[in-house]
Amino acid sequence: METPKYPKGHPQVANVAINQAKNLGKNILKALKGKEEKDLTPYEYNDLGMMATIGKHKAVVEFPFLKFKGPIAWYVWMFLHLMLILSVRNKLVIFFNWAWSYMTKDTSLRIITNIDYKKENVTDF
Repeated sequence: METPKYPKGHPQVANVAINQAKNLGKNILKALKGKEEKDLTPYEYNDLGMMATIGKHKAVVEFPFLKFKGPIAWYVWMFLHLMLILSVRNKLVIFFNWAWSYMTKDTSLRIITNIDYKKENVTDF
């Protein structure tokens, strides 16, 4: 979707797609209620920036007004990621899991599945 602000199109990230879908949903509801095209809300992308982490103390942060990388970016990524978790309980659980992994240098991955891998069940997927 090209706009004057984004002549080459919007960034190809999930946030854009999610916001476009929300806007589309609201416009569909308006159209179903009989609103005219002039009453529909055009999509406007508000760039809040991007962040990525690639390992312990390694991250990049790009806000519209500031760009930085390294350990500070990693801490900013962790903080903002935690703040976006919905419930306080989940925030605490994730924080303590991260703290434990950080202090113990435990990098093991825990995957919980309900699949029984006994020999006779291997072909029952």
